[in-house]
Amino acid sequence: MSAIVKKRKVDLECRAFNPEWEKYFFTERLGQAQRLICLKTVAVLKEYNIRRHWETQHKASSFASMSAAERKEAIVKLSGNLQKSTSLFRKQTAEADKVTCASYEVSRHLARRMKPFTDGDFIKECIMVVIDSLCPEKRSAFESVSLSPRTVCRRIEEMSDSVNDSLKTCCSNFDAFSLALDESTDMKDTAQLAIFIRGVTAAL
Repeated sequence: MSAIVKKRKVDLECRAFNPEWEKYFFTERLGQAQRLICLKTVAVLKEYNIRRHWETQHKASSFASMSAAERKEAIVKLSGNLQKSTSLFRKQTAEADKVTCASYEVSRHLARRMKPFTDGDFIKECIMVVIDSLCPEKRSAFESVSLSPRTVCRRIEEMSDSVNDSLKTCCSNFDAFSLALDESTDMKDTAQLAIFIRGVTAAL
């Protein structure tokens, strides 16, 4: 009976990027070898793959005719450019997250005060007036905060769903709980039912 041959899995080989491969204008980024010229990546860290990419894609380029000193200088410059572009992308992503967070915070305050969704546009107008007076150089950052009625409605619905899911998860861990119900009517005589839940969980 022939022995069963197991296939090697690349993910289990623990290959590491070799700094000597920089001569092919490659650098390590996020566990992969990334080309500094065309920004393509090689998933498997093997010199054969990296060398093959160099020979088939860029060996005939002007980089191949560079001297050792020129090549080293070019690698440092291209690495710096890649790092700058990556930092800029991260900065833009962080700013976009802050803008989204600000939109959620305003929407949360509108919901807690039971204000109309259309008040979001009015709040933004007031913010822009203050910005123009105090720090006009930051106007573009505040302009990107979306507070339209549709956006405010969507934000509130998403936060409501999140609270609902969190409450279900929390209640599923109760060892004992009690309920209290209260019914009232709003300004339009629509019945509103409030449910108060008190529960205890097992001590850790």
